Amino acid sequence: MPGRKRTRRRVPDRRKLIARDPRGFYSMRETCEITSLSRGTIDRLVEDKLFPEKVPLTDNPLGRKGFRVSEVLKWLADRG
Repeated sequence: MPGRKRTRRRVPDRRKLIARDPRGFYSMRETCEITSLSRGTIDRLVEDKLFPEKVPLTDNPLGRKGFRVSEVLKWLADRG
């Protein structure tokens, strides 16, 4: 659109992601950022049961899904 300023997508600060409350959830974008893995790689690992399962964040079966912070942090610790 002419006259409309394009903005860059904000990428969350990795330190803030790691310090998040472990009872919360990461979105797919946040999970990609904190693990340095692509969306496709994470989907493949979930399918192969090598990464924590996605958890529905809404009642809608087609709605948003996320990953439990505690499970992602545990996966990172076990991996390294």
